[in-house]
Amino acid sequence: MGIPRLKRILEPHAERTKISQSEIAIDGPSLAYYIYYFLKGNLNNSPFDQPSNELLGQTTLEWLDRIQSCGLTVSAIYFDGFLPQVKREERLDRLLRLSSDLRIYFNQCPDGLPPKRKPGGQQQASWSTTAKGMPKKPPPYPPFLVPAVLEALRSSEEYGPLTRLKPGEADVFCAQHVSRQGGIILTSDSDLLVHDLGRDGSVVFFADLEIELESKSLTALLYRPLSISKSLKLNAGDGFSRLAHVLSMDHHITLEQAVERTRGEADTPYSAFTDQYTSAEVISHAEVGDDILLDPRISELVLQCLEKENCGANEARERDIAMYLPFLTDSPLRTSAWEASRPTRELAYGILLSLEYASGQNPMLSVSEYRRLQVKSSGTKVEVPYTAVALDQEATKLIDTLTRIRDTVGDTPGLWVILSIYEDIISTLSQGKARPLGLELLLQDTKGTLQQHSWNFVHFLAQVQATCYSLRMVQQIIDFKKQPKNKREISATVVRLGVHLRGLPRLTDFPAIKDFLELLRSVRQGEGMSVLAKLCSDSDENVQHMIKNIQNPQPEGRRKGSRGNGGTKRKSTTSHGGGERPKAASRNPFAVLEASDLCSEETSLPVRFRALFSLKHLARQSSSPDESLAAIEAIAAAFTSPSALLKHELAYCLGQTGNTGAISHLTAVLEDLDEDPMCRHEAAEALGALGDASSMDVLRRFRDREGEEVVVKETCEIAIDRIEWENSEQRKKEKLQQSDFASVDPAPPLPQDEKTQTVEELEKTLLDTTRPLFLRYRAMFALRDLASPPDLPTAVPAVLALAKGLHDESALFRHEIAFVFGQLAHPASIPALTAALSNTEEASMVRHEAAEALGSLGDEEGVEETLKKFLHDKEKVVRESVIVALDMAEYEKSHEAEYALIPEVTGTA
Repeated sequence: MGIPRLKRILEPHAERTKISQSEIAIDGPSLAYYIYYFLKGNLNNSPFDQPSNELLGQTTLEWLDRIQSCGLTVSAIYFDGFLPQVKREERLDRLLRLSSDLRIYFNQCPDGLPPKRKPGGQQQASWSTTAKGMPKKPPPYPPFLVPAVLEALRSSEEYGPLTRLKPGEADVFCAQHVSRQGGIILTSDSDLLVHDLGRDGSVVFFADLEIELESKSLTALLYRPLSISKSLKLNAGDGFSRLAHVLSMDHHITLEQAVERTRGEADTPYSAFTDQYTSAEVISHAEVGDDILLDPRISELVLQCLEKENCGANEARERDIAMYLPFLTDSPLRTSAWEASRPTRELAYGILLSLEYASGQNPMLSVSEYRRLQVKSSGTKVEVPYTAVALDQEATKLIDTLTRIRDTVGDTPGLWVILSIYEDIISTLSQGKARPLGLELLLQDTKGTLQQHSWNFVHFLAQVQATCYSLRMVQQIIDFKKQPKNKREISATVVRLGVHLRGLPRLTDFPAIKDFLELLRSVRQGEGMSVLAKLCSDSDENVQHMIKNIQNPQPEGRRKGSRGNGGTKRKSTTSHGGGERPKAASRNPFAVLEASDLCSEETSLPVRFRALFSLKHLARQSSSPDESLAAIEAIAAAFTSPSALLKHELAYCLGQTGNTGAISHLTAVLEDLDEDPMCRHEAAEALGALGDASSMDVLRRFRDREGEEVVVKETCEIAIDRIEWENSEQRKKEKLQQSDFASVDPAPPLPQDEKTQTVEELEKTLLDTTRPLFLRYRAMFALRDLASPPDLPTAVPAVLALAKGLHDESALFRHEIAFVFGQLAHPASIPALTAALSNTEEASMVRHEAAEALGSLGDEEGVEETLKKFLHDKEKVVRESVIVALDMAEYEKSHEAEYALIPEVTGTA
């Protein structure tokens, strides 16, 4: 972290010297990153080239041996066991940068990761060199970099006793150490220069340290804050900290100017600046103890828990508990790789939190998890089982699942991979998706089509790593809770779970990208599939079919593409093995809704929307004409509502029914000049979707009507073009690519007759305002199809091309772009949608579609927080859209049944 420019601007006043016979206190996190850069410097920009956890630990120990052989004595190595609340914004900014860098890295290689530079093992360290800087646009850091180095140090007979995880920031304890005992701090953090280091304390930065092997000596720049203060003639008391404050406030000031400014009166910002060094937040009453080997972020979680214990009941409930999860290298196109293992972490949080603070009268506790982000947020809320009975039930399920796997495959590395595959199956079904990624990869391997460099492969590796780390959290928390000094005993069931987790791999043995393919194959070729078949014996038929095909590969047949809207979404009622499995949702509409729900103004908008989509399905899919017409009449009856948003959706759904019984209702809405233009536009579009030539006269009338709203005129023009196309000879000649989407669109995608048009060619047509709107719409929907499924190489470029359409002069056009983004639910569209929703000068129909599109991305980090900002927007249609979008977002993250209650069936327009 540190203070920008402080080190560099003071460098002329540092002393270059040979260092020997000195005691050093080491900033542990800085050491870990130094070792990483040392190993990574000359390698390729590929995760396949990244140093393994084992090599990171081994190199750290060798490096410490080297510097001790040069005359230095390591007296302590400090790691952060807790970071103060004041660092929250800084941590969120860093997480956003990591997330942005991952997306940039993905965009550099959307077709797959670059290969390893050359075959063979890891490169050996060359101790006569200094660490190289981070290569340009590299992949993310290894996710377990700091805990892996800490684990290696703790395992060392020599350095284990010197390694300390403290209840605060490492730099605080490094400073206190040299202030009391003298010596040198080794760090990469310029903040250490501002701390009180005592009379003899000094700082050396890792980047300035040079090891000379032949003479066994060390040369470095030595920063002595007291000497520098005297050299610059700063005030004896607080001159140095004032200098640091001035430099932190003005990044362009010269050293001479900064020194001059230190001579004025101290101000409030200065006091706030120095507080973080003179009264740094440390949970002194809650040190865990060096005998309990927690990872830094797990330690922080535990210390937050202990801090709550020392608060009053009300204050404890108000304090947010945060878990900053290690940043995984996963696919930005998919939900975070941490999601599938969420139930395991819920159990970990429950063991830690619930027995201490909750009772039957208190609300369920939650933890805010921070992982990959799109925008700043308060994290993903993870609710915690808060009764002893609930905890024992979840622990028993996990024990049962582990036992069933272990009884088949033994204590092999494959055990944890099988558990992760099973978690992936349950998570996938609970989200209403048809094909679990883990099984999909195993199927590809049976056919010889698995791509080790694909983002899907990397994403599933991250899921397995997340499973292993989530279990590690459970194990470490159980070890902590078993301490005699804890107030309450944990149950025998939870203790038994801890025993079952004793075989967990160390971080050095976590699945890694270099050996993950071999590990997956061992599961497929061994007994892994038989145990998965047993675990999923009463689960989804598609899952069972996939498992059978992996066990007994069949010749490749022709399969229909699907985005999941052709299958039934299911609700999971269990976290781990045992108990109920996901069951099919009801297919009887009258078992789940009454048409009166749609027309009642007392019913909430989200419930009315769900009823509407179900009635739309009935009108479109029912084999009974009477049922279809009854559903259409039920939808049309709601046009009496005062909600423009609802009436707009009514018109859209009537257009999607494919039933000409809706024409009279839609015509009446279009002809009602007192109706909201947004509703009239949607009625015109729906008439175009129905494609009946009888609607041409009314559409032409309002297209040509003097003084008509532009959005209505433009929509009528497009609807006329669509009906003409629908009934033309040209349509019969065009070869339309099968779409993943079931919707009847305002215009069909451009045909792929002679050659596939590129994203660039389609973008040119999309943005050419001299072309007819109907043609531009066709380019729009062609780009949409190039962005689905989301792992297509063309997906991200197509989304970015579509986003440019949000700057078009036509509000209708911009609104349709936002609608398409809602269909795609592609994370790359979030920045553009957020900008559209946030622009209060934008047309309300555009902002409404942007809000609902964000709702379809509700399982992405930060989306809900963005939507909630507009719950009190000045535009009613935006407020209502946000309410519906938040309901959609909740659905996306939940285990609920199909949002529309009835499954959509993919068809052709």
